[in-house]
Amino acid sequence: MAKKDVNIPVIIIGLLGLGFVALTFIIHWLFIIPAVIIMILNQRILFKGKK
Repeated sequence: MAKKDVNIPVIIIGLLGLGFVALTFIIHWLFIIPAVIIMILNQRILFKGKK
């Protein structure tokens, strides 16, 4: 079994995004805006490594 590279910043940012999604359902719908921004940042980090 090969060792997989773990991208710690992506994991931390992803958990933060999940927190904002939870706040969207619990508190107020405007918390979806930072969740979308975090999703875009995560995609940039992940696709930057594949080139």
